[in-house]
Amino acid sequence: MRLLDRIIRAVLLVCMTVLSGYILIRAVTIAGENGVFQDTPLLSAFYRKLETYSEQLFVPVLYYDEATQVWQQDLEAGVRQTMIPFAWYADRLGEESRQNEPDEEYELILEAEAKAEEQKQPLDLQEWMVSRKQTEDTQKEESENESTQGSREEEFATLLNAYFSMDAATTIDSSRLNNSLLDMDLSLDQTEGPQILIYHSHSQEGFTDTVEGDDTTTIVGVGDYLTQLLTEQYGYEVIHDRGVYDLVDGVLDRNVAYDYAGAAVEKWLEEYPQIQVIIDLHRDGVDGKKFVTEYQGKQTANLMFILGMSQTADHQDITYLPNPYIKENTAFALQMQILAERDAPGVMRNIYLMAYRFNLHYRPRSILLEAGTQLNSLEEEKNAMNVFAQILNKELKGSR
Repeated sequence: MRLLDRIIRAVLLVCMTVLSGYILIRAVTIAGENGVFQDTPLLSAFYRKLETYSEQLFVPVLYYDEATQVWQQDLEAGVRQTMIPFAWYADRLGEESRQNEPDEEYELILEAEAKAEEQKQPLDLQEWMVSRKQTEDTQKEESENESTQGSREEEFATLLNAYFSMDAATTIDSSRLNNSLLDMDLSLDQTEGPQILIYHSHSQEGFTDTVEGDDTTTIVGVGDYLTQLLTEQYGYEVIHDRGVYDLVDGVLDRNVAYDYAGAAVEKWLEEYPQIQVIIDLHRDGVDGKKFVTEYQGKQTANLMFILGMSQTADHQDITYLPNPYIKENTAFALQMQILAERDAPGVMRNIYLMAYRFNLHYRPRSILLEAGTQLNSLEEEKNAMNVFAQILNKELKGSR
């Protein structure tokens, strides 16, 4: 109906315009032919202007603008613009308004009418439009969520493949491993008193040149050296717990070592609640394997962070081993891993994910650090501590 109305309106305007134009142009032409405008050049020029303006005003579709060499081809627009300017202006406003919103609303109305006809019952237009808007919003939100989830899965795959190895007994997903870990600020808060605690759940771990009965040549001695670096070179206050937690009545028993070590950590935290970093320092034990690389011309034991996920391979939380700081621990290890690969490439092995907790639940910046294996030397171990102290300092100073 809207198209038919426009056609009828256009035809009527054309007829009125052509008739009026014809009368005026014919009158001007007859007057010109009878010589009315030929007496003087001024009247002759006036005649030509009058003839041109008459054509342009009343028959715009037939008027050819010699200056711009353009025909006015929109008959209805041209006639309305010249003869009925207010009506043309009103149409122009209506067209702009329809471009902004009503066209879309008109389509919705048509859709609602079709829906009502299909259902053979009246349809509350306002209620239907609100419902339609809610549906569209829901679909948009689901689409955005799918896009975000897709991005998270890509981040997860990239980080996992680049920096991690995972034990078959556990798992991790994109909710725990994504780029948000890289943005976490784990720099050290300035406090008085000890800031870092170093201890050894397995104090009896030794190396190729360990002297029996001399703990300065075991992993405990490596902890002594790390403590010295952090205090003398980097200015931290450090507690080094040299306690033995893996011997029971003189017999090696590592099954209870984490329980005994955990009880000791709790006592230290009770005495010094300002402690913010906890490091359980180990050396790895792999049959026939020696992990070593050359760094700055020195033979250096490879380092590895271990993280406890408190989760089984089928995504089930180990409820009796809760850890509220898994995200912070993971970020702490990942950020230092990236730092080390930038500043000391080749020193770090992949971060190893395991199912249990390993006493990493006491502070947000808790880490289990494996340095070399039983086939490394004490010197290689100490060289590795130089690298670790350097990256730990950068992490705690926020100078990544």
